[in-house]
Amino acid sequence: MPLDDDALVALRRACARVSTSRDALDAASGDMGAHARARPDAVATPTTTAEAAALVRECARRRIAVVPRGAGTGLEGGCVAHAGGVVVDTSALRGVEVFAADGVARVGAGVKKSELNAALKPHGFQFGPDPSSNPSIGGMASTGGSGLSTLKYGTSKENIRSMVVVTPDGSVVRTRAEVRKSSTGYELNALYLGAEGTLGIITELTVRLVPLPKARCGAVVRFRDVGSAGKTVAEATAMNLTTLLRCELMNDEGIKVTNVVFKTNLPCEPTLFLEFVGNRNEEMFADWDAFLARAIANGSTSHTFAKDGAELDEIWDARRGCYLGAMRYRGLEAGTKAKEKVYVGDVCVPPSKLAECISVTEHEFKKARFPCVICAHIADGNFHCLIPFQERERAALIALEDKVIGNAIQMGGTASGEHGVGIGKQKYIIQEHGIAHIDIQRRIKRALDPHNIMNPGKIISWDPSDTERARPRASRL
Repeated sequence: MPLDDDALVALRRACARVSTSRDALDAASGDMGAHARARPDAVATPTTTAEAAALVRECARRRIAVVPRGAGTGLEGGCVAHAGGVVVDTSALRGVEVFAADGVARVGAGVKKSELNAALKPHGFQFGPDPSSNPSIGGMASTGGSGLSTLKYGTSKENIRSMVVVTPDGSVVRTRAEVRKSSTGYELNALYLGAEGTLGIITELTVRLVPLPKARCGAVVRFRDVGSAGKTVAEATAMNLTTLLRCELMNDEGIKVTNVVFKTNLPCEPTLFLEFVGNRNEEMFADWDAFLARAIANGSTSHTFAKDGAELDEIWDARRGCYLGAMRYRGLEAGTKAKEKVYVGDVCVPPSKLAECISVTEHEFKKARFPCVICAHIADGNFHCLIPFQERERAALIALEDKVIGNAIQMGGTASGEHGVGIGKQKYIIQEHGIAHIDIQRRIKRALDPHNIMNPGKIISWDPSDTERARPRASRL
């Protein structure tokens, strides 16, 4: 039920900006994914950690649900208030302090990735993880976001040294010291990374910085099939090519979408996009030669090399736009310009299984006559299948999702490489981890948030689901 006047007065006393306007509620009712939208009862926008803490204390006292929200670029419904309550918009938690001598920066949770890198550039640094969607840094931490440069720099989880978190009772904690090494007790940093706001609100982060490279080069390598591309990448990454920053795959349908939406003119073949960075051209060129040798051995049909990586920036922009491209693709082809919903798969498997997993996935979707746009952080074993669909096709799509994700899990993979669980992947993490594992997570949630006010219903259900009750308790070993 909507918040009463007394509750709203109390919330506005705690946080200066609390809105119940239709526009504010509508704007906070969904994310970029295809899951159901839901309007919250109010949207609060704190500007400081103290304001966020006061707001949570008031919500805890009144048992009002609290749903943290970053930039809204998530795809699994993690920031959507399906249980009502207050969406806490972190976009006004700002500020970037650079500590160059320590190789870190303190960042407000609402700062976006591109804003952070713009602030770091004059100091000669960057933030390593590079999601295409330009999320907030707090949102990246909450979902385990990573993106195109994980191969070299790691995911957000490896690049966030410390955080300030508002707990479900409104207390404020720092997860660990901002130093490189610390062995003083339980690792709370790891606990909140990937928790999707179910254990508290991240308000500030201390992130690790990496120096800007002095040089970059790139290449495009084409193959007859995705299996050959996957085999090449698995072999090349085992060679420890230290200057390889990005290694992305687009299948033939992905290239077709790119050509239609972004007006490029690329051959419609499975294609690898590579970028190398370093301080000396000799090192980068040697790594490229080693990669090319593996590609030729695996039947590469053609390749293009750019000594200056900037020559490929237009193609990288098209790769970053895969999701929006899939959304517009069928409408542009039909001449209607209509946008569609897009299902986004996000499985990650061991590199040795990647070629097989991608090939099976592509075959299953094409057999069902769905357009199957595959964009993959292929060197990480992580790939996304982007499937435009109409609502009437949803049931068939979910049946395929069950098959594709089940196949990845059987290969030793995970149901979500970087998009989190939200509401969309809950049934699959039970399949992935087993009941005993999920039970441990549920005990942590119940201990830290006994009244279930923090983003209720996300990642795991409060009580065991029917799916859990029907499965054996043993974890996957």
